[in-house]
Amino acid sequence: MVKPTHQVMNDKAPVANPAQGLIAQEAETTLESIFPMMQHIARWLIHSGVGYTDFVAALKPIFYEQALAELDRIQQNKTDSAVSLLSGLHRKDVSAFRQQASQSSTETPSVAISVPARVIARWVALDLPQQIPVSGDEDSFEALVRHISTEKHPRSILFELQRLGVVEQHGQMVVLQQNSFTPDNQMQESKALFSANLTDHLAAGIDNFISEKNFTHLEQAVHAEKLTAQSVEALRQLSIELWQNMAKQLLNAAIHHCEQDQDQADANYQFRFGVYQYDAQIKLQVPYTFKDK
Repeated sequence: MVKPTHQVMNDKAPVANPAQGLIAQEAETTLESIFPMMQHIARWLIHSGVGYTDFVAALKPIFYEQALAELDRIQQNKTDSAVSLLSGLHRKDVSAFRQQASQSSTETPSVAISVPARVIARWVALDLPQQIPVSGDEDSFEALVRHISTEKHPRSILFELQRLGVVEQHGQMVVLQQNSFTPDNQMQESKALFSANLTDHLAAGIDNFISEKNFTHLEQAVHAEKLTAQSVEALRQLSIELWQNMAKQLLNAAIHHCEQDQDQADANYQFRFGVYQYDAQIKLQVPYTFKDK
């Protein structure tokens, strides 16, 4: 991959550079790769009442911040001209963002995992029964909450999980209704979880393309075509079973490492392992024959 050279950042007229053609080609192919993603982003935005003008306005500070980060990476001066050239923003916008920089941050805030979500994760990881007592021994709901947080009252966490439809209370028992913290699609909690998952997925893939780090994030998928609806359903059920088994193992390991690292001074990393499944009817552009290769 050809990356921007120092000549690209020169405020003077650019010198003819054979690499510039390759850079332009990389920009074109990157745009082509982003188009399919943006179709779904635009569908969500329009469905939620966000139009093109609002979206573009919201993107401006993001392009500003990422241009600064790129200038840091290539060790170039962060002049308004350089930021404008990289980001495509008007210099007036760049100047305005620079003045606002000391007053507010445009970075996306980190979304902390909520206490209710951690309670459900621990419940599943410990392989507890579908129903457990509200209070009592170490396998009770109150014990789960106390292990996660001493600041949140177990009763308030129980009410929140009931509101979300994740658990139900029957007498002195709490019954788990679903094995994951998945609130209603329209709730803010669900959007935050989806945003965090998708953000880290994108970050992993993009890091693999452009990062100078000497490690690679796991970012792969299994893809099959020319399937009947019955085969898709069979694969979907298998994927759910495999994920549930794998998630339980990962949750156990994650709990162990969290407890082991919680008092360490350098415990400032996050880890996310995700999985997704998608199926849709397709229109193949050419005759397709499966080959065992």
